[in-house]
Amino acid sequence: MKSPIRFKAVVPVLVVVGVIALVWTLVTRWQSPDEPSGTPGVHGTTIPSEPPAELDAWRRPTTTDPREFAIAYARAIWTYDTTRHSYVDWQNAVTVFADPASAAPQVAKSLLPQWPEWDQLQSYKARAIATSITAEITPDLAAMVNRSQAPNGWHAYVVRGKQTVIRDTDTRFLDRQAAVAVVCTPLCRFWSATSQVAP
Repeated sequence: MKSPIRFKAVVPVLVVVGVIALVWTLVTRWQSPDEPSGTPGVHGTTIPSEPPAELDAWRRPTTTDPREFAIAYARAIWTYDTTRHSYVDWQNAVTVFADPASAAPQVAKSLLPQWPEWDQLQSYKARAIATSITAEITPDLAAMVNRSQAPNGWHAYVVRGKQTVIRDTDTRFLDRQAAVAVVCTPLCRFWSATSQVAP
């Protein structure tokens, strides 16, 4: 009959030892919120507090000049640096050119590369800058305005530029073009764009 008494005495001792071990583990791993975790002297970042990256070329101008605005939009879609920003940062920067209450933000970012192409650019640590950007009104675009087929304050341009793309050790020089429409009433905002430009 002594063995049930020993068993009854051992169980509470094991429970107490288990609780002490649990408390000791929690106390040794617990740190105050002010103390950084990890290696002393090395400070990491957390994604939620990290501000989105933005390139200077992505800044949306506050202007009443439709040509200036169209050129700024083209510069934003043709300039990137995969080592400094994410694809979402680039999409967000481009959509700022458009009126958020319309479908224009979706159209604004439609001229960016698709996710698979971005992943490939990222694997090469690619970056690109746009230079020599011009904006001209073609006869077809002028005819649309003259026929009153466009909203008030609407302006459209064929925008052309040179894009320098650097991938690892490879550099390429590409000609870029897009048809870009903006509305200025009086401040300009993105209206629409397409990479399909009639000759």
